[in-house]
Amino acid sequence: MKYSCVKIEGGLLSPDFLERITEVNGQSPESFGFDRKRSFVGELSSRWADVRSYWEAFQRRRERGKESLTTITRESWVIPLLELLDYRLTFQRAASVIKGRTYPISHRAVDGEVSDDELEKWPPVHIVSFDQDLGERPSSGRGNLSPHALLQDYLNKTDHVWGIVTNGRVLRLLRDSSFFTRPSYIEFNLEEMVREDRFDEFIIFFRLVHRSRLPSPGEEATCLLEKYYETTVAEGGRIRDGLRDAVEKAIKILGTGFLSHPENRDLRKKVEEGALTPTGFYRELLILIYRILFLTVAEERHLLFSPREKSDKFRILYERWFSLSKLRRLSENPPPASERFSDLYLGLKTLFVILGREDLASSLKLPPLNGELFRPGLFIDEALLSNRDLLYAISQLSFFTPPGERVRRRVNYAYLDVEELGSVYESLLDYHPVIRRNGEGWVFDFVEGSERKSTGSYYTPPPLVGELINSALMPVVKDR
Repeated sequence: MKYSCVKIEGGLLSPDFLERITEVNGQSPESFGFDRKRSFVGELSSRWADVRSYWEAFQRRRERGKESLTTITRESWVIPLLELLDYRLTFQRAASVIKGRTYPISHRAVDGEVSDDELEKWPPVHIVSFDQDLGERPSSGRGNLSPHALLQDYLNKTDHVWGIVTNGRVLRLLRDSSFFTRPSYIEFNLEEMVREDRFDEFIIFFRLVHRSRLPSPGEEATCLLEKYYETTVAEGGRIRDGLRDAVEKAIKILGTGFLSHPENRDLRKKVEEGALTPTGFYRELLILIYRILFLTVAEERHLLFSPREKSDKFRILYERWFSLSKLRRLSENPPPASERFSDLYLGLKTLFVILGREDLASSLKLPPLNGELFRPGLFIDEALLSNRDLLYAISQLSFFTPPGERVRRRVNYAYLDVEELGSVYESLLDYHPVIRRNGEGWVFDFVEGSERKSTGSYYTPPPLVGELINSALMPVVKDR
């Protein structure tokens, strides 16, 4: 299920965590302090009605415009909302000072009466004005950090692990990210949640943000949010291992498929004559894999077309004839005699050409992705591939089985980031590509080696990730 009001950035929780949240520890009605005899959904339904009432009262008070919007945001909306999640917020009069730097955190989530001397031991909850973007520096007042950066830096420099920052429109759960290389948070779009009456997503919000999820002093390592994060880290290792195996299988399928296709005589001749080495062939297979995965991520994140353009004729045309989502659906139940036809790969090659040329891309209202990734003139752009081999490879990239598990999981590319893909490819660089012939024909395979060969030096993750972002992804983001 896709959630419109919940966003997970930086891998704090696994993509499928929300789907099985009722199965994890700390999610029984008793863990929220509810009477086991009372319906959990019934209790939340009552609180949801209160949330909507608070929102309407906040909007009326805001429209009068006679008071500070920061005060209105805190008093009429955020504090009452969090009280429904059993928070007791105490205003922090004096800013925290860490190593000479000032952190004007607005509130602390306390339990009971707490003295001013003890206040900073409790989880930080930073509430700013409704019109203050969490990622923008304040136009006036204290400090030069955005609300998000302020709380994140505070967490990184103290023993606090989790905290909350909100402007009333969105609320973010932040974790100490001292060792992270990218923004990491769990975000809830409160405004959309209430306006669109998304009670189902309020339940997720309640389950993750309830006061019992955050620690009391000295419990940072054992609080429920930290346990959920540690579970995600452990699962992430298994997922990467499973995805690495899936990508390796897909590369072998594609390589053998190209070499075996009866129409690819020129390709086989170049291999036999040494004009195309196994390493060179492997490089092109990696480019093809990256094209497929990049477009899959772009589609699932709605970067090519906005979700609001469902009825747009260009979007319909793209999804029906060119999209990777179409190929992923077909891979679940390949059509009969798929080994006899190659039209699906022809369509995919056509898409690559369209994306590589601005004039053609604009004809479909697609952003041109004319960087190194989609440069023409590769062997894979001239060769053919049977529908069977293409769909089999797509299937490997769409589903995987983590080590130690039996059930295949669908890869959620909307949440998969380029660093995770980079780690998968980095692990494959210790393999030597080989091309050989056996009794059944041509085979592309790997032989494990003791050091990285030329493929590794050419395809280290950071440069390729950077190329993806600079030449392909960033223009799309700017247009959207």
